[in-house]
Amino acid sequence: MNLKQPKDIFSAAQAFTIRDARQLVVTLILLAAALLPPTLLAGELYLQEWQPLTQRVTLQVEPLEPGGYSAPTPRFQPLEPDSLLEIDNEAKIQAQTEYLAAKYRRSESTIREYVELAWKEASKRDGMSPELLIAMMQKESSLRPKVQSRYGAQGLMQVVRRWHPEKLHPSESLFDPEVNIRVGADVLEEYLEKAGGSLNKALGKYSGNARGYATRVLDESYKLARVAAEAAGQVLASKG
Repeated sequence: MNLKQPKDIFSAAQAFTIRDARQLVVTLILLAAALLPPTLLAGELYLQEWQPLTQRVTLQVEPLEPGGYSAPTPRFQPLEPDSLLEIDNEAKIQAQTEYLAAKYRRSESTIREYVELAWKEASKRDGMSPELLIAMMQKESSLRPKVQSRYGAQGLMQVVRRWHPEKLHPSESLFDPEVNIRVGADVLEEYLEKAGGSLNKALGKYSGNARGYATRVLDESYKLARVAAEAAGQVLASKG
């Protein structure tokens, strides 16, 4: 057996140790570079412990281009207030449309026009709900836009033209749902002001003091409000 001298064995072990240490240091440098923040343009590291590696090592870490990184999109993004209001209103309008279409056996497209017009006019006035206007239309005309009474009351809200000539143009027709609902809402608003805000008194005047009119209209308006609230709650819950 040919055994190396202790000096040769020591030299080989020393050479191996230094070479292995070089590789270890380079590995650590590369690992440190990977962990450096991207804002660092040039990081300079100096190795002073190991004489064979006293040369300077310069690392170039390029920053990300603008727009090159975007935060992960959350699974559920919070809805903006305007979006929430639109979703809420749409759910309510559609629920009321379906309820009325089934009740009067009319097409949803026709009924929805009346419902949307009621919402539009109510939004222009303080203290007036769309449900109230829709309930009045039910009581006055059963949602029939062309009906006319023997007293001359016309359309969805049974407006008498000769009593309110200042509220519409001579060329406008009360058989037009948009015109009729607008004028009917104007009349109710006027009566509310004269009644000091009393809805019961205003409804009584609108109907010519018909017995039980205000109670029936208000009951139906509450029912419509419940239909709307239930639908809106379900839709918003589904949005997370």
